[in-house]
This record gives sequence, C-alpha cells and structure tokens, in this order.
Amino acid sequence: MLKRLPRRAAAALCLLASAIAPAAAELPAEGTFRASAACPALQSLRKETNPGAVETVPGTDYALVAQNRKKPTHYRIEIPGAEPPERWVDARCGTLAKAAPAAKPSPASTRGASYVLAISWQPAFCEASPRKRECRSQEPGRFDASHFTLHGLWPQPGTNIYCGVSPAERQAATGGRWRDLPPLALTPATQRGLEQAMPGRQSFLDRYEWVKHGTCYPAREAEAYYRDSLRLLAAVNASPLRDLFARSIGREVSAREIRQRFEEAFGPGAGERLRIACRDDGARRLIVEITLGLKGDIPGGAALPDLLRAAAPTDPGCPGGVVDAVGPQ
Repeated sequence: MLKRLPRRAAAALCLLASAIAPAAAELPAEGTFRASAACPALQSLRKETNPGAVETVPGTDYALVAQNRKKPTHYRIEIPGAEPPERWVDARCGTLAKAAPAAKPSPASTRGASYVLAISWQPAFCEASPRKRECRSQEPGRFDASHFTLHGLWPQPGTNIYCGVSPAERQAATGGRWRDLPPLALTPATQRGLEQAMPGRQSFLDRYEWVKHGTCYPAREAEAYYRDSLRLLAAVNASPLRDLFARSIGREVSAREIRQRFEEAFGPGAGERLRIACRDDGARRLIVEITLGLKGDIPGGAALPDLLRAAAPTDPGCPGGVVDAVGPQ
C-alpha cells in the first residue's frame, strides 16, 4: 500500500524542487499522473500558494495538463473539487501513464463515446472557497444547498480537451482568467437552468468548462453541451441519491450507502460507475464531488441508466464522508 509522506517532508520536497524549477515555463502534457504520496498541490510555483491546503491522494489518478519544462520537476494536474482545479505537484510525488493522442469525436461515433459527468456538493466546495461569489451568496433556501450542482461533462479520455481552442483562450483558461473567455451563446431557458444548477457560473465556470471540455463535445455548440448536461444532472437530482444527501446534511454517509441509493434509481451495477471525491478540512472529511462514468449517445438523448450500464466500472474513491451544510462549519 502506498504510504503518505509526513506533511513536513512532503512540503520540503515540493519547495526544494520549486527552487530549481523555472516557474514561468509551461509545456502542454497529456496522460495521467498517479500519485504515490500525499504532496502539496500548488496554484503557483513562484509564490508557493496552495488555496485550500490541497494535497494529492496516494493511488489516485489525475489528468495531466502541463509540465514546467522539457525535463520536468513539476507537473500541472487537474484535481476535482480543488479551486482552482489545476495545480502543480512535484514530479517525484507520482508516476506518469502516457495517453495515445485522442481522436476528435464525430457525430458518427457518439454511440461509443465515453464521458465523465462531474457533479458537486456546493456547501463542501464553499468551505475551501468562501470568498468566491457563488459561496458568499449561498443560503439555506437556495437550490445548491440541498441539490447536486453541475461541475462539468467531460468527453473522454481525459486528454480530449481544448479542441480547436486558440492559444490565447487556452492561456486564459489555464491561468484562471475565466472572465476573459468569450460569452456563450445560450438560449434563455438554458441560461436560467445554469444559473440555478451551476452556481459557479457567477465565477464564469461555464465559460471555462465549455472551452476546456465542451469544445470536444460531439454537438460542437455550447447550447447542446449544456442542455444535455442539465438533463443528466436533473435525473440525478430526481433520484434517491439526492434524497439521501438532503436528509443526511450534517452527518456522515458511506460509499456503500451512496452506491446502493444510486442503484435504486438507475439499476443494478449503476453504483459501480460512481466515484466519490472528498476533502479533509482537518476536523471532518467532506464529500465534495461525485463523478459518473458514462458511455453512449448523449447528444442523441440516451437515458442515464443506459449510459451508466454501458460504461466501465470504477473504484468508489473516498470511502464516505460528511454531507456538509451551508455556511462555515
């Protein structure tokens, strides 16, 4: 079993490498980073900042985004639930699995296309990001206090990102300047749906998710991408899984219980396509996000049970955690 480095040793390891690495350089990278130790995940190598005190989880695979030079000392990876999600980690904290170049999806191949639907439990997210607009305005009666919210719909493999995106837009996305990304052409109905189901839209998360993931969606338009995402999210929020979370606010639920409730709604085996992401805030382990493995023709209207059944099973991730309530706990 992979062992956790002492926090002081992990921090020292990260800072030592950052001292010899040019912080400004960044080269695109593809593949997967598998963490072998708990190491700090830095937003900035130069400033050594780590909002939320995020660390890698040993044995967890993360999508690889970039490296700091040709012979890297650090990799930029995507950590679900972190804010911002793209972080720098020491190269010695894990191993790489290179991915084959991803073919761009086409309408003819949508039946066999694979995706990950990422849905958040917003109160837990806001514990680590209380100053974000959507967190400052959160209140007990709002939709995201008792329902799952939309993080994103991610065409697979994880390297299938930024399709046809200009260098300037990609730089704005990876640099956290989401406000500078172009506004999306959405119908009033879809805009209203996102305002409720994606509170991160207040911080321009919708633009970021479209540029990074939506541009690789077969339908090739933001309206279809978000309309389909909202349809899938609505199915989860109408299920016994959402009921479990709503009545469990303030207490801990296990991965086993979560998967059982999910199978009640979407059939035998559906729970094996569900993975849980948690964050330890020092006193509690909070459930921050759930990801669902899907496979099939989402643009064509395939139902969630069929999409889950066709996907490959995954490990449960976090063994369980607290369903957080609105506001600092």
